[in-house]
Amino acid sequence: MEDRFNNYTLTNEEIESILQKYKDVIKKAAKVNGKFDEDCEQKIKIAIFRKLSRHRNKKN
Repeated sequence: MEDRFNNYTLTNEEIESILQKYKDVIKKAAKVNGKFDEDCEQKIKIAIFRKLSRHRNKKN
């Protein structure tokens, strides 16, 4: 699968803009038993943020 977002230099602001761009998709995926689940939405956002920021160069 193509990793088109993670060039390993994304800033927090860039990741936030990606989350904002895909907010409708995230909300759709956060439905549990047909109802919107805020906890599920938050878990999805955290998982995306961790994935996109995982290989950043750490500053000492």
